[in-house]
Amino acid sequence: MLVQLLGVFAEFERETIIDRVVNGMNAKAAKGKWPGGHRPYGYRVEPQAQKLVPHETEAPILREIVHLYVNQRLGTRAIADTLNRREIGNRQGKKWSGMTIGRILDNPAYTGDIVYGDVHVTSAHEALIDADTWRRVRDIAEARTDAHHQRTMSDSDYHLTGLITCPHCGNKYIGTSAKGRNRLYRYYTCYSRVRYGAHGCDAPRLDATAMDAATLQALYDFYRNADRLIADAITRAQHHHRTANADRRGELDAIETTITAKTAARNRYRAAFENGTMDEADAGTRLRELRTEIDALTVRRDEIADAIEDEPVAPSPATLDRIRDHLAHVITAGSSAERKATIEQPIAEIRITEDDQVIPVFKVPGPDDAVRAMPRLVGRAGLEPATEGL
Repeated sequence: MLVQLLGVFAEFERETIIDRVVNGMNAKAAKGKWPGGHRPYGYRVEPQAQKLVPHETEAPILREIVHLYVNQRLGTRAIADTLNRREIGNRQGKKWSGMTIGRILDNPAYTGDIVYGDVHVTSAHEALIDADTWRRVRDIAEARTDAHHQRTMSDSDYHLTGLITCPHCGNKYIGTSAKGRNRLYRYYTCYSRVRYGAHGCDAPRLDATAMDAATLQALYDFYRNADRLIADAITRAQHHHRTANADRRGELDAIETTITAKTAARNRYRAAFENGTMDEADAGTRLRELRTEIDALTVRRDEIADAIEDEPVAPSPATLDRIRDHLAHVITAGSSAERKATIEQPIAEIRITEDDQVIPVFKVPGPDDAVRAMPRLVGRAGLEPATEGL
C-alpha cells in the first residue's frame, strides 16, 4: 500500500513539473521570447533577452532556400540536392534532406512571429522572410499538397507529379524511374501501385517524358487558340462587374448628394461669418466639422468611383504574343524548373479516360476570382498530343 501511495505521489509530482514547464514556456512565448527547444535554422537565441536573432552564416542560406522554392519553383528534395551539391551542410554539418527543407518552409518563426500552442505573438523578433514572400511559400505548398502525396517532396524533373488522377483507383500519379541497360527510364506511376504493388492498383505506368511534352504542347495550343475563350471570359467578367456594382452606383449617388448638401451648408456658414451675423466661435467649430465630413465623404466617393471604373479589359494581342513566345521558349530551351512552374500555375489536374485519352484541366478564373476547371483534349497517354478542339 505504501509503495502504491509513493507511486501516486511521484506521478503527481511529475505532472506538476510538466505543467510548470509548459506554463513557463507559454509565459515566455507570450512575451515574445523563444520558449525553448531546437532553434529555427537561420536564427540563434540571444542569451540575455532570450529572443531570436539572425544567425550570421545560416540566415543567407535560409533566404537562398526560400528563393529556390518561390522563384525557381524547386521541390524540397531538389533544394536539398542543390545544397548538397554545393557542399552546404545543415546545422549539424550533415547532408540536407527534403523532409528538413519541408519543416523549414512550414515554420512561421521566419516571419518574426512566435507560435507556441495557443500563443501567437507577431513581430517578436527580426523577420528573415517578409509577409508577401511567406504567403507565396504557403500558397505554393498548399497547391502542391494532396491527400496522398506532397509535391513539395518531389523532384523538379517530374513536372506532373500529383496532377495526374488514376482512372482505376482515383489516387495520384507520382514520378518514378527504372534503370535500363543504356539509360534511365522515367515514368509516372499510380501512388497505390508504388506503395502496394500491382495488387494495390494495376493502372499502367506512363512515359514521363512524353507526358510532359504533350502537356506543355497542349498548354501552348491553348494560348494559341484562346482568343475566343478570352473574349468570352472578359464579357462574362464585365457583366458580373456591372451587376456587382449596381449597389455601389446607388451609394455613389447618395454620397454625391450628401457632399453637395454639406458644401452648401459650409458656404452658408462662411457667408454668415463674413456678413457678421455669426461669430467665429460658432462658425469656426461648425466649419471644421463640415470640412472633416466632406473630406471623408470625398475619399469614399473616390474609392467607389475607382472600383466602378476598374472594369476588366481584354489583354492586348501583344501580351498574348509574348505569352506564346515565352511558352515556346520554355518548351524548347527552358530549364526543368521553368517547365515545371509553367505547368503548375495554369493546370489544375490531368485526367485519363477509360480509352486512354489525356485531358489537362486548366484553371480558368471566374468573375469572382474563383478557379474553375476547363478540360482540353490532349491525346492518347504517352503519345504526341492531338490538336482537337475543346
